[in-house]
Amino acid sequence: MKHSKTTILVLTAAILVLLGAYQQGKLDADSAIKPAKIGVVDVTKVLENSAKNKQWQEKMQQEQTDTKNRFNQMRTEFEAIGANLKLRTPGTEDFLKLRQEMVEKGAMLEAKNKFYQDKVTFEMQRWTEELYQQLLKVVADVAKDKGLDMVIADESLLLPSPSLQDFMLTVKTRKLLYHNSQYDLTDEVLAALDKTN
Repeated sequence: MKHSKTTILVLTAAILVLLGAYQQGKLDADSAIKPAKIGVVDVTKVLENSAKNKQWQEKMQQEQTDTKNRFNQMRTEFEAIGANLKLRTPGTEDFLKLRQEMVEKGAMLEAKNKFYQDKVTFEMQRWTEELYQQLLKVVADVAKDKGLDMVIADESLLLPSPSLQDFMLTVKTRKLLYHNSQYDLTDEVLAALDKTN
């Protein structure tokens, strides 16, 4: 009888220990970090192919054409003064006036060209930053809608590269080497970006 009471106590203690271990294991499993749900977006493809970017490129192309026409007109005037200057006798008052006008027009042409290059660079940077900010918001919205935990950028690799230096830079900065296409959100993000204002 004493033996059966001891056995019951040992079994009860063993059951309690197992239940405690089971509960602790369940708590550990519930608090464990689950695998992340991940999506992939080809950022370059989205930025280059978005309708917004194409509209901006068309606007810039038109502005560039207009500016080129103005520069050509100024260059024609500059060259006409140079041709007229060759007909004048060096040192005369006419020659000096034309020479001054030619130098001033040349300086103006050079200054406007430099300003336009700076302006285009600034506008391209501003536009790209603005579009990238919109892209980040759209990526976050698409990821939330799909219940994803993170989205990784996949950059297009253009081969052959223009130079070894460009290729090595791409290799050094490219982090995503492979992904299953089912995780690719590029087309969805592109469509969502084009729907934004």
